[in-house]
Amino acid sequence: MLARNLRIALIESEIKWADKQANLAQLETDLRNIPDGTDIVVLPEMFSTGVITDDRELAASLAERNTGDTMRALHRLASDYQVAIAGSFMAATGGRIYNRAFFIEPGDEETFYDKFHLFSFAGEDRIYSKGLFQAPVIRFRGFNVKIVICYDLRFPVFCRNRDNGFDALIVVANWPKSRQNAWQQLLIARAIENECYVCGVNRSGTAPDGTDFGSGSSLIIDFKGKIIAQRATSPIIAADLSPAMLAQFRDKFPAWKDADSFSILTRPAIN
Repeated sequence: MLARNLRIALIESEIKWADKQANLAQLETDLRNIPDGTDIVVLPEMFSTGVITDDRELAASLAERNTGDTMRALHRLASDYQVAIAGSFMAATGGRIYNRAFFIEPGDEETFYDKFHLFSFAGEDRIYSKGLFQAPVIRFRGFNVKIVICYDLRFPVFCRNRDNGFDALIVVANWPKSRQNAWQQLLIARAIENECYVCGVNRSGTAPDGTDFGSGSSLIIDFKGKIIAQRATSPIIAADLSPAMLAQFRDKFPAWKDADSFSILTRPAIN
């Protein structure tokens, strides 16, 4: 029997630079306004700090272990609201700093993924260590969900669905306004080629270095590449994802059966 619809809510927040307490407080406020029946809440990349690429000392002071204050707060909020919360944060492991995605479920379940494609154009690779593993697929309330981070979106092989292994691709990002045409086109392409829902959440506002992220770029896209939800006035963008409609389309147009077989080779960390 097919699962019920999955209700997903994206929060397109204006991140307060390097201010965890302010960003966590804003999240608590935003969660009070999510639609009833929400299953998954998705936050932008490094929602609690912003993506810091020019100050290693500052990044090191903000990076936390998976058992730190930020993850404890997210576990509490996931349980309070009975939702899964996804996004990424600045993580510290073994003396290295990672851009680490999380998927926190009500209770004790948690999944992490370290960003595989570091954005060297902006110097991300000078501060953060690259992940060594492919992005995971998480089973939650009848849906298979895959989560990737920002620049990963530009690499279709890395995001590729195999034998309908996932039903929804979540992309958490800090994607500048100057490249948001590419952001939207890539999200749509990933939905079409993978025959899946794509949920892309971007931050809004302006970073201290003047980078403008604009607003209204977060999107929920269906398996045909149609935008089914985007920001209007509220920073919360929500939609119901239908497993029945997805299965029907995959049966009617089974392009996934003709997909190429391949393997992704991981590389040793060098930083």
